[in-house]
Amino acid sequence: MPRARRTRRSSDASARPGRAGGFLTDAAAARPLASLLFLAPVLGFYVVGLIWVRPDLAARADVVLRRGLELLGVTGTLAPTWLAVIVLVGWHVVRHDPWHVRPGLLAVMAAETVVLAVPLLAMERIVHAFRHAAPLQIAAAQPAAETWLEVVMTSIGAGLYEELLFRLLVVGGAVFLLSHALKDDSFGARLAVVLIAAGLFSGAHVVDDPRLFAWAPFLFRAAAGVYLGFIFLYRGFGVAAGVHILFDLVLKAAAALG
Repeated sequence: MPRARRTRRSSDASARPGRAGGFLTDAAAARPLASLLFLAPVLGFYVVGLIWVRPDLAARADVVLRRGLELLGVTGTLAPTWLAVIVLVGWHVVRHDPWHVRPGLLAVMAAETVVLAVPLLAMERIVHAFRHAAPLQIAAAQPAAETWLEVVMTSIGAGLYEELLFRLLVVGGAVFLLSHALKDDSFGARLAVVLIAAGLFSGAHVVDDPRLFAWAPFLFRAAAGVYLGFIFLYRGFGVAAGVHILFDLVLKAAAALG
C-alpha cells in the first residue's frame, strides 16, 4: 500500500482535515509533529516559569495529570510535559507521517489559532453581557498571577494541560479505540466522544466545591469544550491548545487592564 494512501486512511483524531494547502483545511497543520513544534516555545516558557518563577502557579490539569502519573509510578514536576511529548511523537509514528514540517506551516497554524479564537471570545462576550457578571473563564482556578509574566504563564498552563487532558487523552484516546478496536469511525461516534469530554471538562471546574455550580458557566464551558473538541479533531492538538491559551490570555489581559 503506498505511503500516502496509508496516511490518508489513518482514522485517529485529526486524520479528517480537508485537502492539503488551504487555510483551515491543510492536513499538515493537524499532524502531531506540527502540533509539537508549534507548542514547543510556549511549553518551554511554561516549564521555565514553573521551575524558576512560581512553582505554585502550576495549572490544575497539570497537577491532576502529575498525581495520576504518580499512581503509575511516574514522578516529577515535568512528568505531564514528557507525557505530552511522548504521546505526540508516538501518535506521529503510528500515523506514519513524514518527519518534516514545511516552511511557513507554523505561521499558518498561528493564524488559524487567532481566527478560531474569535468565535469563542465572541460567545463569552455574549454570555457575559446577558449575565452582567465576571468574565467566564474556561480554565480551572489557579493562584493569582501578580505580574504579566505570570499572567502569560497561567494562560499557557491552563490551555496546554487542559487540552492535553480533555482533548488529546480523552477525545483522542477514545476516538483511537473506537476506530481501531470497534471499527467505528463515524461522525456520530466522534460527536458522542466530544460531548462526553466537554461535560467532563465543564464539570471538572466545580468538582472541588459543588456549591459553586451555576448553569450559565457550566453550559458555556461545555459549549467551549465541544468547540475545542472539534478543533482538535479537524485542526489538531496544536491549534486547539493555541485557541484555549489565547482565549485565557485575552480575558486575563482585559481583566488586568480594565
